[in-house]
Amino acid sequence: MTDHTQKQQDDKKGGVNPIAAAVVGAAVGAAVVGIAGAAALANKDSRKKIIQGIDDAKEKVEDIKEGVEEKIAEGQEKVHDVVEAVKDATGDVVKAAK
Repeated sequence: MTDHTQKQQDDKKGGVNPIAAAVVGAAVGAAVVGIAGAAALANKDSRKKIIQGIDDAKEKVEDIKEGVEEKIAEGQEKVHDVVEAVKDATGDVVKAAK
């Protein structure tokens, strides 16, 4: 049963739209990072350290990429070997069943 004397909740809720808050938060965060980045790049020593850090990160990513590619290739070889073994075993089972 519904109590008709009870106050009904409004359809509109108070407060801030979460999407709007997220957009504003992202914009403020980007501005802070941009300002900090500009301040760091203004100093020659800091600029050199940042560029060196970026170069080091690129090299690390390349090393990781090469390692992953090697492991993928090894995995593909293992899968190929297993598939061939299964094919051979299946052929043997079919011949034995005849």
